Amino acid sequence: MSAPTRDTIAAIASPPGRSLRGILRVSGPATFPALRALLAPAPSAAGASRCRLDLGTASIPALVLTFAAPASYTGEDAAEIQLPGNPDLLARALDALCARDGVRPANPGEFTARAHLNGRLTIEQAEGVAALIAAQDEAQRRAAEDLLTGATGDRYRDLADDVAQTLALVEAGIDFTDQEDVVAIEPAELRRRLAASLGVIGTLLGPRRSESPHEAPDIVLAGAPNAGKSTLFNALLGRPRAIISETPGATRDALREPIDLGGVRATLIDLAGLDEALAGRSPLDDNAQRSARSAIAAAQVVVVCDPAGVFDLAGLAGPDAVTLRVRTKADLPGAAPDDITEALAVCALDGWNLGALRRAIADACERSHGDHSGAVIPRHRAALRLAGSGIDRALRIAGASPRAGRVRDEELIADALRGALDALGAITGAVEPDDVLGRIFSSFCIGK
Repeated sequence: MSAPTRDTIAAIASPPGRSLRGILRVSGPATFPALRALLAPAPSAAGASRCRLDLGTASIPALVLTFAAPASYTGEDAAEIQLPGNPDLLARALDALCARDGVRPANPGEFTARAHLNGRLTIEQAEGVAALIAAQDEAQRRAAEDLLTGATGDRYRDLADDVAQTLALVEAGIDFTDQEDVVAIEPAELRRRLAASLGVIGTLLGPRRSESPHEAPDIVLAGAPNAGKSTLFNALLGRPRAIISETPGATRDALREPIDLGGVRATLIDLAGLDEALAGRSPLDDNAQRSARSAIAAAQVVVVCDPAGVFDLAGLAGPDAVTLRVRTKADLPGAAPDDITEALAVCALDGWNLGALRRAIADACERSHGDHSGAVIPRHRAALRLAGSGIDRALRIAGASPRAGRVRDEELIADALRGALDALGAITGAVEPDDVLGRIFSSFCIGK
C-alpha cells in the first residue's frame, strides 16, 4: 500500500443494497475537521453522539462513533457514521466527505492496510480479516477468527522458534565437532524434535482429502427409493447409464461414472435408495443398503434427492462432506410444501435447472477438494508445506545417524533446517543468523 498515511480516507463500509442502516467509515488526520464541517453538533472527542449530517438540500439524522488515535482500528483518528441504509444517500454522504480538503475515497483494503502499517494488526491478523470476509462455512469462520485473534500467528511463531532452537543445537555440534566431550544434541533427541515439528505442521495444515490436486472427488446421489436419483444420474451424464424402474430397490450396485462439470472432474455415483423396510428382505438388499451408507459416509459431496423436500439423512454423511439439497421431480404438481426454499428444484426429464445444479455441484467439489483446514490461506499453506519438506529432509538425513553418540552429516541437516526456517519466515518474519547464534549461547553451555 503506497498511499501516504497523511491522507484521510473514506468509504461505505456496509454491504450494497438497501438496509435499515448504512455505515460510512473515515480514517486519517482530517477526520475531525471533516466531521466538524458536515455534522451538527460536531463531535470533538472520542465517543458516540447523535448528530445531523448536512448535505445542503437535506439534514439527515446520524449516529457517529469517533475514535482518537491510536485507539482505533487503523491506529489513526477515525469515525463511523451510521445513516439510513439508502444507497443514494450513502453515496451523497461519501461525496460530501471526499469534497473536504485532505479526504479521498479509500482504496480496496486500505483501512486494514493502515491498521497493519500502524502496528494495530499483524500481517496474519490482516489476512484473517480477508479470510473472515471470504469464509463460506463454520470451520472457515473459526479458522479466520484464529488468525484475527493472533492465535494462529502464535502457533506459527512457536513452530519457528522450535525449528530455530533445533538448528542452533545442530550448528553448535558443527562448531564443536572436534571435541568428543561436547555433545550439543543426541541423535535420538534430534529425531524426536524433528518429528514433533513435522507433527505440528501436519496439525496446522489439517487433514487433506487427497494427495493429488487432480484426484476426482466422489459425488453421491442419495435418497429414498424412487426419489429420481437414477433419472438425475443419467441426465447429469448426458446419456442413459442407470436402469430406470418404478420398482423400489431396482438399483442395488453403486454405479460410478466420471463426469466433467465445466472443467471440474469428479466421480458421480448412483446408489441404492435408503429404506429401512428393505433391511432383511434379502442378502442382496442388505448388501445394497450397507454399500449405499458406506458410500455416503465416504463421499466428498452428497446430493440429497427428495421430491417431497424432507431430506432426512442425519448422521449418514461424513463430517467434512458438502451436502446439496435437490428437490427432484419438480415438474409434478404438489411435489413439495410451499415453504421448502433451501433446495434446488430440478426436473431431470426436461433439463429444467440442471445447469444450475451442475454449477452448484462443481462449486461443492471445489470447496471439498484438497486441503480441509478451514481457512489456511494459500500463502501460509505453501510456506508450511515448504518448511515441512525441509524438516522431513533433515529427519531422513538424521535417520542415518547411529542411535547413540554424535549426530552425523550436521552440515546437511543444518542446510535443510535453514531452508525450513526461511520458509516459515515468510509468515513469521525472518530469523536472522544472529538470532540463531543467540539461541546457542542461551541454550547450551559453551563456557567450559
